[in-house]
Amino acid sequence: MTLAAAGVLGVTSAGAAQASAYGASPIAPFSYTDATSGLTRSVPYGCVLIHKISGTGTSITAQTATVDCAGVAAMRNGLFCDVRVDFTYTDLTGRSETHHKASLPGCRTLGIRLTNTDMPDEVDAGRACATLYVARERRASSCHVISG
Repeated sequence: MTLAAAGVLGVTSAGAAQASAYGASPIAPFSYTDATSGLTRSVPYGCVLIHKISGTGTSITAQTATVDCAGVAAMRNGLFCDVRVDFTYTDLTGRSETHHKASLPGCRTLGIRLTNTDMPDEVDAGRACATLYVARERRASSCHVISG
């Protein structure tokens, strides 16, 4: 039984791993209006959604999602406002279970990290995804195949 990185664009630790999976998916540039301040914010190239699962086989011990930026994007303050990450597990029959995390209030570029404490410890083979929402809009997703 292994966890394997799959369907991940960008920098990944691809291949089968006995204990964990790690992947980074690029966040496409976008602009939006921050509902709190009314300001238009533009997120340039250079940011990624990082999704990490720790465990053995189909036993998951931890799952986290972070946002990291490099280059020009890393030098801008407050790029991401009202951030939320949803963790979704889908088994091979297509049955999905989503764990919504509370939004991180305010605006930030650094310090975006959420942990899924509600994920079941033991799962069937399937796929685990982390989906990033900014101001209630889906902006990126990163998934890992869990195989038994």
